[in-house]
Amino acid sequence: MQKMIVVAFAMICLVGVGSLAMADDAMKSEMDKMKADMKAEKDAMKADVKAEQDAMKGKAKEHQDKMKAKEQEMKGKAKAQGDAIKAKEQDMKGKAKAQGDAMKAQGQEMKATGQSMEKDMKATGQEMKATGLEAVDAMKGK
Repeated sequence: MQKMIVVAFAMICLVGVGSLAMADDAMKSEMDKMKADMKAEKDAMKADVKAEQDAMKGKAKEHQDKMKAKEQEMKGKAKAQGDAIKAKEQDMKGKAKAQGDAMKAQGQEMKATGQSMEKDMKATGQEMKATGLEAVDAMKGK
């Protein structure tokens, strides 16, 4: 009987140690499976976040390109307006210069006419003086 008890006790010990080892293996495999599942989920989340970030970058780039195009269009319009204003300014300067030149020519023409009139008046005055002196001489000589 004592042998039976020892054998039973030995069996219980072996089965107990074996079952502990099996339980430990089962626990390890379950833990490994959970770790693998968590890693797979984490990788999937990373992929989702990366895809979302890439989509946002694409939208931001598209918006930025659209704004640059609009800015270039505005610059083009502003340049065209500036060029039109410069052309109009040059045209006005040309007209003003032409008008100034015409006025200058008219002034010179008037000056020449005035000088001509002055000479004519001097000549007429000299003639009148000569005629007056002749008249005086004629009256004296009488």
